[in-house]
Amino acid sequence: MYKVEKLSYHNIKWFVETAGANMLTHELKRPELIDLNTLYALADKMVGGGTGWIIEKDGEPVGALGALLVPNIFNHSFTTLAEIFWYVLPEHRNGRAGIMLLDAFDQYAELHSDDATLSLLPSSEVRSLEKRGFKLCEKAYRKEYTWR
Repeated sequence: MYKVEKLSYHNIKWFVETAGANMLTHELKRPELIDLNTLYALADKMVGGGTGWIIEKDGEPVGALGALLVPNIFNHSFTTLAEIFWYVLPEHRNGRAGIMLLDAFDQYAELHSDDATLSLLPSSEVRSLEKRGFKLCEKAYRKEYTWR
């Protein structure tokens, strides 16, 4: 049985050190971005704002979605719920876990923001966003520089 919970200090370690670290390492292929102090600071903001969720199956965490409520960069009188990361353990994908996290995110956004943004990897198999009213508005490209 799956159950979504708000991120709390009780489950923050799994949120950061498992979901966050796995997302950066295995999904984004950017393990060099793992800075636990920064990840914990982001998670702390999510705990305070109520914008982080963990999904458990039979009492064990299997996924997480974290977002921040931020002013729209073009007009600060509008707020955006911006997803920072969305990670589900591979063996729990293509099932209810990701959808239930999306539900929690969407319900929060509807009550507290003017709009919400989600980003997906090109390999993502999430197909239900359009059915829920999300629209593909733009694509993002990233270029890495090797001067470091």
